[in-house]
Amino acid sequence: MHKHWSQIKQLYIESNRVFSYPRLKSYGRWRALGPALGVLGLIIALSGTLFIFNHPVGPVACVTGIALAMIVFFRSVDKLLARLYPCEYEQYDIAQQRLSERVDYLAYALFIQRIKALGYTPARLEAISEYSETLSQPPKPFLINQHFMTMIMISILVSLFSAYLQKTSSWSTQALEYILTAVAMTFVLGLVLDGFRVTQTRDGRIRRYLKRASIELTHEANAQAALSETPETLTHPVGNATHTG
Repeated sequence: MHKHWSQIKQLYIESNRVFSYPRLKSYGRWRALGPALGVLGLIIALSGTLFIFNHPVGPVACVTGIALAMIVFFRSVDKLLARLYPCEYEQYDIAQQRLSERVDYLAYALFIQRIKALGYTPARLEAISEYSETLSQPPKPFLINQHFMTMIMISILVSLFSAYLQKTSSWSTQALEYILTAVAMTFVLGLVLDGFRVTQTRDGRIRRYLKRASIELTHEANAQAALSETPETLTHPVGNATHTG
């Protein structure tokens, strides 16, 4: 069962790679990516001019231009995906969904295609989903570092350390280095913690995909069964005609 769960996770990862190289190559990758890359270059150019203007209106206009360019960028990416995956967009009516959810719908469409190709049944998908829940770590008990008194003491220590650091002789000449070091450490720490969070929430997203796929496969099986029974019903109508002689 664990092997199947690992396979499902790999299918999920592959399904979310919507900008696959073979698909872009078959369509013409530079021609397909041209509009999106052009708008991205415009965003970078506008960002570089943010602090050039001395007039207060300059930064406001620059930020507004960046926001509008980002909207155009996401729209162009969506148009690109619609051209790369026309069948999936039509089957799941992705173009009618919210712009922020369209990639998720597309990833699910690719996910269930791979599920069908491997011959997974609804019962097997439900069993794999239930098994995956047993692999999650149990909730942690209350930790002492979460107590409000501990948080108060940590805040006091941070304030005292900041005051001590500003009194050192090197602060006047190396203050920028200290700040940049703290910013870099915060950025790296944020990436690490965000990576853990994404890994934890990924399993929940996969279970949601499995549930949706199970419902869809069950519905398709019921529809096929109903269609297969229709000719028999027409050939053998219910009830026998009264025999007269």
